[in-house]
Amino acid sequence: MFLALMANAAGQSFLLVVMPPLGRRLGFTDIETGTILSASAVLLMIAAPIWGYLSERIGRRPVIMIAIAGAMLAPLAFGFIVGRRLDGTISAVLALYLFVAARSAQTLLSGGLLPASQAYVADITAPEARAGGMGVLGAAYGLGAIIGSALAWRIGGGDAALAFLLVSGLAGLALTGVTLMAPEPRHGDPGAASPASGLGLSRIWPFFAITLVSISAHSIVQQTVALRLQDAFGFTSDASIAKAGLALMATALAMIVVQGVVLRMLAFRPETLLASGALLAVVALLFATFARSYAELFGALVLLGAALGLMLPGNLASLSLRAGPNAQGKAAGFNVIGQGMGLAIGPLAGAALHQISPQIPFFAAALLLMVAVALAAGPLRKRTLPPASEIIR
Repeated sequence: MFLALMANAAGQSFLLVVMPPLGRRLGFTDIETGTILSASAVLLMIAAPIWGYLSERIGRRPVIMIAIAGAMLAPLAFGFIVGRRLDGTISAVLALYLFVAARSAQTLLSGGLLPASQAYVADITAPEARAGGMGVLGAAYGLGAIIGSALAWRIGGGDAALAFLLVSGLAGLALTGVTLMAPEPRHGDPGAASPASGLGLSRIWPFFAITLVSISAHSIVQQTVALRLQDAFGFTSDASIAKAGLALMATALAMIVVQGVVLRMLAFRPETLLASGALLAVVALLFATFARSYAELFGALVLLGAALGLMLPGNLASLSLRAGPNAQGKAAGFNVIGQGMGLAIGPLAGAALHQISPQIPFFAAALLLMVAVALAAGPLRKRTLPPASEIIR
């Protein structure tokens, strides 16, 4: 499971880092590149809830295996398109259409990975260990983000097609691992008539909203780091990819350390982790906004990674504990709608705001995280655990 999440995150991270500068080389405008990344997010909002519902019916494992297959095949298509465009075989317009088609197919197939994985972890963890379990998910994504950023740093600018091939190979390894080593977990009876079988939107909506604003803010930053290095700090296209890849790799490493080590040492409630992480993220993004050098921006992004390492597992654990035992897949799928909306808003908003000023996207991200701080204040004052009858024994 860890390898599956890591492989998917590596592909997503590499694509987010490399596409803005690579898109310019392929003949795409910044807005067109943002559209490639955002259009699939709309499909994610449709696919994820459906896959989350299906995970309650057909099981977590089949949904996860289908998702990883999509994560394996799409990078092969991306590499092929890049290679044919750079050697002049296809036009920029055709390359753009092919990228949108490949990215859309990837999303429709792999959209179930996150909701099924979150439901899987909820099935195998006790309520008091839920934040730690969600932290493992976050650590897997963080490690994948490091791998994707490292690929962008070392070879993304020089041979993107090879990097896509390596991403596909990692996903293939993950698919083999899940097939051989991840059994179907025991979860609630989908046919049971229980108050816990519903989503309970009145209980989980704040965490959905926090997901929306936090993913929007994070994707704005990921979309515009390389562009800022190129347009504000004067780096070349290849150098901006490498420098952005290194910075985002360090960001993900900070996230992993917090999720994999610090969360194990802290006895904080999930809602406390959520609120403190959101506040720290605002501070980090304000530092990033006013950074005057690559070193200052690098440090701010590392601080942001640490903040997200607290915030995201706290939010997922709070969401899971508010949902009923027979609604874990549904709740996770519903939450991915917020992620999809954030991934749709972020790249386009980042590209548009960057046209005004390279600093504006980072300030906008800080404002979004201020909203998350306000939303987190409510759950911080309330009890996270649902009634005892809603907890799987």
